[in-house]
Amino acid sequence: MSSRKYTRRDLMQKGVVGAGFVTLGSLAGCGSIGGGNGTDDNGPTAGGTVPAKAEAIVSMDVEAMLNDDDLRDVGDTVFEELQQFGQGEGNLPEDVDSAIEMAREAADLDPTGFRSGTLFMQVEQSGADEDYAGIVMETDWSEDDLIGFLESEGDSDLEESEYGGKTIYSGADTDEGGMAVLSDGRYVVGPTAVLEDVIDVVNGDAEAVGSELTDLYDMTTEGHVQFATVVPEGSLEDMDTEEIEIESLDQIEYVSGSVYKTDSAYGVETNMRAGDAASQLKEDVEFAIDAATRLEDTSEALKSRLEDVRVESADGTVTVSYEEDIAKVKEAAQTYIEENIMGLLFLLALSGGGTTL
Repeated sequence: MSSRKYTRRDLMQKGVVGAGFVTLGSLAGCGSIGGGNGTDDNGPTAGGTVPAKAEAIVSMDVEAMLNDDDLRDVGDTVFEELQQFGQGEGNLPEDVDSAIEMAREAADLDPTGFRSGTLFMQVEQSGADEDYAGIVMETDWSEDDLIGFLESEGDSDLEESEYGGKTIYSGADTDEGGMAVLSDGRYVVGPTAVLEDVIDVVNGDAEAVGSELTDLYDMTTEGHVQFATVVPEGSLEDMDTEEIEIESLDQIEYVSGSVYKTDSAYGVETNMRAGDAASQLKEDVEFAIDAATRLEDTSEALKSRLEDVRVESADGTVTVSYEEDIAKVKEAAQTYIEENIMGLLFLLALSGGGTTL
C-alpha cells in the first residue's frame, strides 16, 4: 500500500467529499450564526460554532438545493448535453439521480448526507486570509464512515489527538490542522488554531462571532447561499469604472446577501451597512443603475433587468435586490449550458484531475 501525507487542503477537500459532491448537491437540488444549535426560522445554521475572530461567513444550504426540483432540472440538462457530446459513453451519468448514485458507489459515502456547510474566515484588503479559515459541516455521516472514507481515499491512517474533549484527526507529520468532531454529524475542518477556537466556542469557553456582522447576516433572506463580511478599508476602491463612479462606496463597513428562491422566482440581494452615509449610498447606487441603462453597449434585455432592480434603505443599511421568474432563469441556464458545453467539460476535467488542491 502506498503512503501519502495528508495536508489541511486534503482534509478540507475530502471532508466535504470533494468538490464533486458539493456540485452534485448544487445541481440536484442560514440562520443565526451567533448562538444556539440546530435549525431556526432562517434555515440551517452553524450556530454557536463560529469564533469571534471570524470576519466573513458563507453558509450553503445543500439540503435545500437537493430538494430544489428546478435546480435538478438544470442539472439534468447538464448531463443530457454531456451524454450527447460523449455519444452515449457508458461512464457518463444520465441525470442527477444517476450521478449521485455513481458518486455514492465510488466513495462508499452518501453525497446527499452533506446537509449544510458554513465557511468562515478572516479577511484582508485583497480577499480571504487563508491562515484563518474553516468550514463547519452539518451532515448525516457517522464519524466512523467519514474517517473510513478519508483513510481509504488517502491510503493512510489519520492521527488522533484531543482538545477540549473533542477528537481531532490530522495527517502524520503535518501541523497544518485537520478535522475536529464537534458532535454526531457535525465536523469542522481548518488549521489547528481554527479547530481549537471552534471547540472553545462549542464548549462555552470563548465567544462566538457576534455584533454587527451577525446582525447583518440575520437580516438576509433565507436562501441556498447566505453570506456576511466585514469590508476592509480600501477594498472597494477598484469598483468604479470610467463611466460610473460611486463615491460613497468607501463608507461601506459590512456587506451581506443571499441567493434565494420564492414560489415563483429566484432572487439575489445585497445589504450594505454604511451608517450615516446610507442615504447618500442609496442615491449613488440608484444613479449608477440608471447610468448603466443609458450606456450604448447595454442590451435591451439587460436594461429591462436593471429597471427591475430594487434599492431600499433603512437603519443605516442599503439593500439592492432583484428577482427573476423561475422559468426564465431555467431557460437562461439551459441556454448557457448548451452554448458552453466545452467549458463545462474543461471544469469537469479539472475537478477530476486529482485530490490535492
